[in-house]
Amino acid sequence: MALTLLSGLCAALPWALVRFIGWPLPDHLPTVTELGEVLRARLSTSLLLDVLACGAWLLWVAFLVELARCVRDLVLTAGRPDAAWRGGPIRRIAAVLITAVVVSFVSRTALAASSGGSAVQAGTSSSITPRSAVDAAAEEVELVRPPWDGAHDSLYRIAQRRLGDGDRWPEIWRLNAGSVQPAGRTLTSPRLIHPGDRIRLPPATGHVGPKPLPQTPPAPPATSSPPTPTAPSVSPSPGASWVPGVYVGLGLAGAISAALLIVRRRHRAGYRPGSGQRGDDLPVAPVVYQLHLAHQHVQTGLDDAEAEAEGDVPERGTGLELGEPADEAAAELALDLAGTHGLGLVGPGGHAAARALLLTAMTSTRHPEVVAPAADLRNLLGVAEPGTELPACVHTVGDLATALACLDGGDPATSASWILVATAPADEPDRTRLQHALAERGVNASALLLGQWHPGVTVYVDAAGAITATSPGPGDALRGRRAFSLPESATRELFALFDVAHGDRDERPEPALERAQGLEIADSPAVDEPDVKAEPVTALVVDAQQSVATPLVLSVFGQPRLSWRRDITRPDRAVEITGSLSRRLWELLLYLALHPHGVPRAAIIDSLWASRPAQDPAAVLRTVLSRLRSTIQKATSPDIGDLVVAEHGRYRLAPMVVEVDYWSFADALARRRTTTDEQQRAAANAAIVAGYGGELAAGVEAEWLTALREGVRRDALDAVAALARGRVQNDPESTLELLESARDFDPHNELLYRDIMRLEHNLGRRHAITRTLRLLEARLAEIGETPTPATIRLAQRLRGLDIGVAGANAETSCRRGQNASTLE
Repeated sequence: MALTLLSGLCAALPWALVRFIGWPLPDHLPTVTELGEVLRARLSTSLLLDVLACGAWLLWVAFLVELARCVRDLVLTAGRPDAAWRGGPIRRIAAVLITAVVVSFVSRTALAASSGGSAVQAGTSSSITPRSAVDAAAEEVELVRPPWDGAHDSLYRIAQRRLGDGDRWPEIWRLNAGSVQPAGRTLTSPRLIHPGDRIRLPPATGHVGPKPLPQTPPAPPATSSPPTPTAPSVSPSPGASWVPGVYVGLGLAGAISAALLIVRRRHRAGYRPGSGQRGDDLPVAPVVYQLHLAHQHVQTGLDDAEAEAEGDVPERGTGLELGEPADEAAAELALDLAGTHGLGLVGPGGHAAARALLLTAMTSTRHPEVVAPAADLRNLLGVAEPGTELPACVHTVGDLATALACLDGGDPATSASWILVATAPADEPDRTRLQHALAERGVNASALLLGQWHPGVTVYVDAAGAITATSPGPGDALRGRRAFSLPESATRELFALFDVAHGDRDERPEPALERAQGLEIADSPAVDEPDVKAEPVTALVVDAQQSVATPLVLSVFGQPRLSWRRDITRPDRAVEITGSLSRRLWELLLYLALHPHGVPRAAIIDSLWASRPAQDPAAVLRTVLSRLRSTIQKATSPDIGDLVVAEHGRYRLAPMVVEVDYWSFADALARRRTTTDEQQRAAANAAIVAGYGGELAAGVEAEWLTALREGVRRDALDAVAALARGRVQNDPESTLELLESARDFDPHNELLYRDIMRLEHNLGRRHAITRTLRLLEARLAEIGETPTPATIRLAQRLRGLDIGVAGANAETSCRRGQNASTLE
């Protein structure tokens, strides 16, 4: 049928158009007069048919193009056929037809081969003792996977993939030794397994074997039964083993990215400009950063097909997989059931599913309040005693009765949403009380219960995360789906992240006025930083400051931009070619631009492919470099020159071809660190402030870029502090302008706003103090903060004092006139 339909679309459609409609276009080029007559005349049937025929011809041509591209992608990506399905509706229709034709022919051969194997197995199965229906339903089976790029599946890999510990392969061998496989072979050696072999798995460590729910007794084979763990829809993906046991949805990953952004902004806001502090990089847990990268991967629409075209194919098990839309919909249904009558979770994967659902509920609810008995929370998190690492919204109580009292005592009209996490109550009074609390609070309460929960819905989650059985009722839709899961360590790390992101921040510096200059940011003089690992500045950076303009201009401050000067004699006219480069090419270009003196190949590979190691990093780097050169030449001119040069084993950008704004910034920074003359140091600081054009590579997320970006920002803030220290006494007006420009460097730094208010008071601009305070409140609200009481008191004092006091006398006058001032 697919072949017939495909032939009809390719041949029958154009034949029908020619046979019944004919050539729809005119036989000559119409004149303006003829066009006007056609447009003024009424729409005739023949004209309408001609227009429709033209549209049909265009669709037919588009279908043929997509059909050819689909066939090409299927041939080139034989190991990943899903790449052929990406595209519009015409591409999907072509993919469906081609896939149906291929599968129909391939399946005939596979069925013929399997029928012979089944006959052999039927003849030998009489000597095997049949298992009961309950054992067959509870048994977990893993199919041996075909080779992947020369790596064959093994019992060790199966144990690592399904049991979480490759050293448990002897248990798998003892369970399968001598078993008969579908092709009729008998397993005689743990080293001789073939693709398609059925490998039985032992139960997970620390959990009892699967037990059927009382509500769903085992059904005979002739009737429908809950899916087994071997269903393709719930089998773990090879990419899910980067963080073992982590499988969450896009919503939770997005909340983690937002929390990480808030934590980073809070950490940045605590820096005191001029202190020269370094080495206090924010530590980020691996699961947090990997989920953040997975979220960025989805949000930026990174194309795996493009990465494969560049040879950037990651190793198996190095990508973190987010939940499929169907599994995310199942998680939403599970949370709805938990909020209606409660949700019970049983099975080896019940605790991991409860942890993932708890985090999902906490991040999808506006004002969550979690209450749990201490013993149940210890069991869930795998710790001896829950400590201060818990978020402020998680409350531990002594027992279930106290937890139920929290649900009963809360005001149903409040916006807080209570989430109960506890062992399913066994006593009838507790069950009745919990049902009453859920019904009383409505949508503002939900219960995640560890164990069977008869009044609501109970689901069975196996060790692989598959929901294999549910109690009858609204939970039937969850069967066959893969439950979200989180291991204990990952849950604790995510709890710690949310605690830092949404808890009170106590590391903000309090006002510590420097009496000599009257500014907080100049609390300690900037000194040379011999311990800072800075690249040596040679003539390479100086060469970039040449009189002859370069063909390319690269801006890395702010949003990265790449421009091409068609005529280097007119450097003010340039054409932007930013969109010509792919994500990977941009990352490589930025990495080389921020290392002007060159970097070895190993450093590039370790930085750019740290999170997704390639199978052949050296070959991938050569391919990406070649694509970068060819892409630049196609977007500009073939004789533009070689953008990337390799000298003495180090790769760098050619200064004669490209001009980078960061190089002048780095040159000024090096001059400030090496000079001993105060005037030259001041000139270098002014060049640093002028050269800092905003956040380094804004919008680019890369692990290697985070620390470098923060170091450059602090260098600019230190330059501002040094200039302010020298100007505040003689030129407060320019000092105020300087601090207002530094406010754009760090919009959440409270110290800058306090010094700006002091200078505004000294210059007699009391009304501007109110605007500065309001701007600070708006900026801090972006990271969930408010100004400290000390900052508010400072603004009140400055607005209530007389005008005209400068320097350190301003603060003294504030204290003397505090009692006589009118405080707002």
